Amino acid sequence: MNFRDLRILDKFNVVRGIPKLRKKANGVYGPCQQGKQTKSMHKKGKYLSTKEPIELLHMDLMQTESLDGKRYIFVCVDDFSRFTWTYFLREKSKTFEKFKMLCNKIQNEMNSSIKSIKRIRSDHWREFENVSFETYCDSIGISHEFSALRTPQQNEVIERKNRVIQEMACVMLLSNNVPRNLWAEAVNTACYIGNRVFLRPDTRQTSYELWKGRKPNVSYFHTFGSSCYILNDRDQLGKFDAKSDEGILIGYALNSRAYRVFNLKTRNVMESSNVVFNDNRLKSSDHKEEVVIVDDSPLEKVVETPIFVTSNLNEKDTQPLDRVPLLNSKEPDP
Repeated sequence: MNFRDLRILDKFNVVRGIPKLRKKANGVYGPCQQGKQTKSMHKKGKYLSTKEPIELLHMDLMQTESLDGKRYIFVCVDDFSRFTWTYFLREKSKTFEKFKMLCNKIQNEMNSSIKSIKRIRSDHWREFENVSFETYCDSIGISHEFSALRTPQQNEVIERKNRVIQEMACVMLLSNNVPRNLWAEAVNTACYIGNRVFLRPDTRQTSYELWKGRKPNVSYFHTFGSSCYILNDRDQLGKFDAKSDEGILIGYALNSRAYRVFNLKTRNVMESSNVVFNDNRLKSSDHKEEVVIVDDSPLEKVVETPIFVTSNLNEKDTQPLDRVPLLNSKEPDP
């Protein structure tokens, strides 16, 4: 029993025979700590820890299913704007190459003569804590910070972002029954949309606005996995050939104003700006790993059967109700 509970018993006199206790316990009782100690609490900060973009970058590696040999997702988040980048890797050893490429890209975009990356933060795994990272950071003046071992709470920004991206991608795949082998496209699209629609905590601005300096335009967004028609401007078509192929939307191009679509005819992922969408059309309820099934079966043809009124007088009085006599006919109206 801990000292605090003993003091409560003594204070309210709820039991008899308990001796008077000192007001404060001296020191820490070792066996009690060994039997009851838990992890320390990590309270959420009440203020922004950075004042400008690229002052601090959070990094982590997320392992997932294999796609063409790529089993790792390298995620990087800017602390000030929460702008996020994702890259797919075959091996953990490729992490440094992607980080170096991203650093050059970021500093060129943000005008490196004015701003430069000051700090990066990651865990202690060997893909981040190695000679290549240490040498490169020392050469350009970047301070590399690490979270404590087995304490992901200290790097909560990137851990929470990993969860958000993974759950968004999962929901997008399930909502329109998109094949699971397109999970990488779903992850990229989740990151792309999140940068443009999520507000940075404690602000009223999106990550895109804080990073780019202008409000994002989302008027071209469509439902992930929705049916679409892609203009076939690659093949030599005949006079009566179909001018478009059916496909599904799987994302947005990063380096051009185009959509990323999966062509159901060629079974390839392609980028095109000549796309017409049908967001209301749903896919088949079957989940397939390598094929996308779109229900193209024609509707049942409904044939109206005329209703006959049968008279017991004679067969001449039997005629369908939908029959209209000719103008010159002497037959009575039905």
